[in-house]
Amino acid sequence: MKKKSIIKIIISVVLLLALTVVGIMVPHMFIEKISSKVSVSMHTDKAPLLVAHRGLSGLYPQNTLPAFEAAKEHGYFGYELDIHTTKDGEWVVIHNDTVDTMTNGEGEVAEFTFEEIRKLKIDSGNGIENYNDLIVPTLRESLEIAKDSEIVPVIEIKNCDVKYLPELKEILEEYSLSEKAVIISFNKDFLSKYRELDKEIEMFLLSSTPTKDDVDWCIENGNTGLNFNYFNFYKSHKAVSYAKQKDLRLAAWTVDNTVYMDVMVLIGVEIITTNKILPQND
Repeated sequence: MKKKSIIKIIISVVLLLALTVVGIMVPHMFIEKISSKVSVSMHTDKAPLLVAHRGLSGLYPQNTLPAFEAAKEHGYFGYELDIHTTKDGEWVVIHNDTVDTMTNGEGEVAEFTFEEIRKLKIDSGNGIENYNDLIVPTLRESLEIAKDSEIVPVIEIKNCDVKYLPELKEILEEYSLSEKAVIISFNKDFLSKYRELDKEIEMFLLSSTPTKDDVDWCIENGNTGLNFNYFNFYKSHKAVSYAKQKDLRLAAWTVDNTVYMDVMVLIGVEIITTNKILPQND
């Protein structure tokens, strides 16, 4: 590795540790804009691509159509959404394996039929007081927002029956999004099986603390990118550096502080998933 790259990694680790000690890690309680003033990443020639985590979930109920619409209106590069399959094979958008946290129902998503889950009301999340008729959206409904716009759907496969993965591919083709959408997952089996279906679509392996083995897996599976938890960078900096050396595309989550965003840019991260940081042009 070049001496300059090693120095950047050392600086980044020191910065991350120092900032943690002084308490900057405490999440902001409000939406904040990216500073145009002096920052660690001023040497870069472009800003990172920002992905709205579960839509603009800092202001709207997560994984809902209003949150995705808001992400588009605010000019995000992409909006992240979490998908599951129901008992009868419908792709729906919700984060947890159960419906308990976000709706007035109880039980595992996989045990609901599509008709049953659509009867539930979303009753939690930021700004929920402004809504009384939100229901769990389908993948198709959520993709409508990206169909005729520049925003990119970043689709996290949370839990599914793998026999329905070909249908996921068909849905993306139906909406002409195969060349634009991004598939992400913690589950290597889901990613490898989807890669068999689509050799070209961009994918990222999610890892809280990636290892060299994770990076090697990404290389072996169609040059899949690495999307890591920025909070654990001090533990995984060697693997991240190795991924960069192998020319894998890097992404980081969930960064809600502009100083940490700058540190990620410094080490070569291109895509930042955030709950709170707004795009520069907003």
